[in-house]
Amino acid sequence: MKFLNKQLYSGFTLAEVLITLGIIGVVAAMTLPTLNQKLSDQKNMSSLKKAYSILQQATLLVISEHEAPEYWTIEDNDQELVNTIYNYYKPHFNMMRECQNSSGCWGYPTKYLNGNVYWSAHNTSWYQYAFTLTDGINVLLDIYDTSNAQSFGVDVDYPCPVFWVDVNADRLPNQIGRDMFAFVVTRKGLQPAGVDLDDDGDCTPSGNGWTCVSRIIRDGWTIKYLE
Repeated sequence: MKFLNKQLYSGFTLAEVLITLGIIGVVAAMTLPTLNQKLSDQKNMSSLKKAYSILQQATLLVISEHEAPEYWTIEDNDQELVNTIYNYYKPHFNMMRECQNSSGCWGYPTKYLNGNVYWSAHNTSWYQYAFTLTDGINVLLDIYDTSNAQSFGVDVDYPCPVFWVDVNADRLPNQIGRDMFAFVVTRKGLQPAGVDLDDDGDCTPSGNGWTCVSRIIRDGWTIKYLE
């Protein structure tokens, strides 16, 4: 008698496939936001590094042309002075838009690292000058008196110009220490916020984020303080 060989076939049931896909979906939903945030942070750090280089080179040229900032007779809330300092820098920047004490070149509301609001909207009484570089980086020039300038973690004894940088232009989160960062103009050149601090406790999820640039540089241009 001749017997026929029977092949046995095995596979997944529809229910098993659906359960597997469901598990994959849950894992993806949990990991993708974190992955996207890390990719966004890496891109932001690349833009921050570029902005620092541009502002630093421009500051060194401005100081060579107009002396150090302590000789600029700086006062807070002086639009004419802000315009003057801006005009010192303007020839050294490539810009695609300018906003003289007006909205349109800066993201609002501007938030602290802890989520609280620093600037809710533009206020013409602040006397600021904002502009956007051709690579899409927003920059805001403001004047801070001596005590407020020291709040940036920079050792100064005179009022200073401060450059705020929004590395991803008009996109969210518009959060200091995440995509917005500060640099102070001193006699030494452009100083990253926090450069003269021994303690960078401000760079935590509960901090305001003002002094985080130096921490980022020390950590190899990465945001480790939010991990």
